[in-house]
Amino acid sequence: MEQLHNMKTIIRVMAVVLHCGGSSADTTKKLSVLVGTEVTFSCLFDKVTQQVEWSALTVEWNVVDKHSQKSVVYTVEDGRAHVNRGGSVVDKMRLLQGDASLRLRNVTVGDEGLYTCRIITPVVYTETTSMEVLAQPSVMLPEKAAVTEGEEKTLQCDITGFYPKKLTVTWHIQNGSHIVHAGTGHLSRVCTEMAIHNADGTYSIRSGITLHSSAVKDGAILIICQVEHQTFNLMYNRSVTLTVQAPSQPHYSAATLIAVTSVIILLLVVSVIGGTFLLYRYFCKAPPSVSEISQPGIIYAQVPFNLKCTIQGALQRELEVKWFQLRGNTDSPALLDSVPLMLKEDLSERASLQSDGRHHTSVLTACLTVAGDPTDYLCVVQCRGKSFHRETTVRVKVEPSFLQISSIPQIPKVERLLVLCCRVENFYPQHIELEWSRNDGEKVCTVTHFGPFSDHNRLYSMWSKIELVMAREDEKAVYTCRVYHSSFSAPGYKDVLYHINTQGTPPNVMFIDCEPLCPLLNEACTLHLCIKDFCPEDVSVTWTKDGEKIFSGVFNTPPSLNINGLYSMFSFLKLTPDNDNQGSEFMCTVVHSAQKEPEERLYTLPRLYLTDTS
Repeated sequence: MEQLHNMKTIIRVMAVVLHCGGSSADTTKKLSVLVGTEVTFSCLFDKVTQQVEWSALTVEWNVVDKHSQKSVVYTVEDGRAHVNRGGSVVDKMRLLQGDASLRLRNVTVGDEGLYTCRIITPVVYTETTSMEVLAQPSVMLPEKAAVTEGEEKTLQCDITGFYPKKLTVTWHIQNGSHIVHAGTGHLSRVCTEMAIHNADGTYSIRSGITLHSSAVKDGAILIICQVEHQTFNLMYNRSVTLTVQAPSQPHYSAATLIAVTSVIILLLVVSVIGGTFLLYRYFCKAPPSVSEISQPGIIYAQVPFNLKCTIQGALQRELEVKWFQLRGNTDSPALLDSVPLMLKEDLSERASLQSDGRHHTSVLTACLTVAGDPTDYLCVVQCRGKSFHRETTVRVKVEPSFLQISSIPQIPKVERLLVLCCRVENFYPQHIELEWSRNDGEKVCTVTHFGPFSDHNRLYSMWSKIELVMAREDEKAVYTCRVYHSSFSAPGYKDVLYHINTQGTPPNVMFIDCEPLCPLLNEACTLHLCIKDFCPEDVSVTWTKDGEKIFSGVFNTPPSLNINGLYSMFSFLKLTPDNDNQGSEFMCTVVHSAQKEPEERLYTLPRLYLTDTS
């Protein structure tokens, strides 16, 4: 892990160094795009005189959002695309012709930000585009409405799904050809709520106008809701016609109304008395309902988890809930109160009681280790002089920390024996199943298992191997070891893959880094290059300065075997730059048997400065 962290640091620093010697677009382009549409960010780079090769091309699209958070959208390395934002794509054929434009489908508000295209060929080219996302509001208002004579009427204008947040709502009253602003007189009032932030990033707002019937002249007026937003070229208007209607006349006589009112009052009194009686019986006579203890589907060792017990049919002040951890086995609930104190650990102080008025849930947070598996927990609920006991057993899991297939020999050979070994380490509990199969669906029947074996921490490890004689048709075949264990979430298994490769694995050559980052005049500095994940271990590394091979100051570490069965190494060049070295180009060439052609990395010595002695 430390080597991988160092490699990532080298990539970041080298990208900064190459950027200083590359090129970039002079200005930042600006785009305005509607939500739900498609947008293309242009990125054209100089491919020199020939088609760009995948091995010499790295493309990275990243975005800095409106919260100044940077994230990677799309990358291409060694011809392989890595998509971090669904719906983003770079045309590979056009990419080889010098066009790394990014197409983004179904734009959302969250996509707004500053997009940067960075091309390494290995010269760095960058181009930046600022995208503003817009969402046009939807305005809803009824076409017709009526107000009762002598009363008021409230009309509501719903404006939804707009972005950005800035939006203005005004109301107007049109009587014939005469139009006035609403809300300025005593006959109308306007109330506009604060904008609500929706889950998709857009905003919604409601604005209402209340008018008295006396504001309606000549039997009808036109009420206009006017919306101003960046997505509208002109003011957007929705209108409703408001008319006045006569008050409704009663359909029943006074005697009928009195009789109906009396019956309703009598029914209400009976309902209140009956409801009070039922509530009294429910809470004071019927015993509360206590659920069984619920626990998560998978509980991992040394990870906190919650146990819950829910009580209904009682008031919160009537409840007293206690939790215990049992160290012994108690078969009968009737004997739980007689369990010695030394066999029960009181955990009640760690529990909390959550209530919504009708349901009361006691929650206990606990954490177990493998050494404590299994553990019994007891919840005791005391209510109105009665005790209710609920017990559960908790078993913990540990997910394997290592899943890997290795081969002997490392590079398979046709018509020779090939041994594949799948290692599964540091899991709990002991029961585990491993199945082998080929990518054509054929299961491997002749399998040898070793283990499981336990260590001093009660964690288990297991090996499983298969043997086969390599046939020519087995080249590029994929063997899968499927591991079933109760610590895995659905579907309950994980697949470990092994790709048969008779050509070996070419190295992943990183970028040249300089220590210190900005070298000083007449002071020693070191250029270093990381070469990782290659097989076989034989590799040739040479350094040149301005085309001439360098012999002194070069040091290569021996290839070291990684946990994934591949090799990694570092190459160093130590030098003391002087005035003649400014602008010199240092080239490191890596040659390996699995490569189609050698890989080269270039480092140009920047402008040198004297050491600051002040």
